[in-house]
Amino acid sequence: MAELIGEGARGLGADVEIKRVEECKPEDLVRADGIAVGSPTYFSNVAWQVKKLIDESIAQYRNGRQLRGKVGGCFTSAGTKADAEDCLRMLELALSRHHEMKMVPGITKASDDQWEEAIKTCRKYGEEIAKNMK
Repeated sequence: MAELIGEGARGLGADVEIKRVEECKPEDLVRADGIAVGSPTYFSNVAWQVKKLIDESIAQYRNGRQLRGKVGGCFTSAGTKADAEDCLRMLELALSRHHEMKMVPGITKASDDQWEEAIKTCRKYGEEIAKNMK
């Protein structure tokens, strides 16, 4: 999903860097104009590695809300649409309410969704994030 979202954003001229969450530091978020955070869904929640990054971003929150106004997006894959939507709410809550990012409503990929449609959705989502960064 991340690669497809990146393709969509690149198609509109955005400079895209895709990182695994383990490679990303909270300071990296400050340097980005737009941030799309993805996670698999586990029991309606984000993976612990993603939660760790969000928890560590408290320094950017305390240091003048450094992510305020940045464009944000969230995406997840899950077994069911309901679990995926719960996961998105967790991500969007942290990024929009607390960091005051400008969020593009997130997208999901449930196990029964068709891949062809998911591919289109991901690319369009990347385009939407890129449009909001301008």
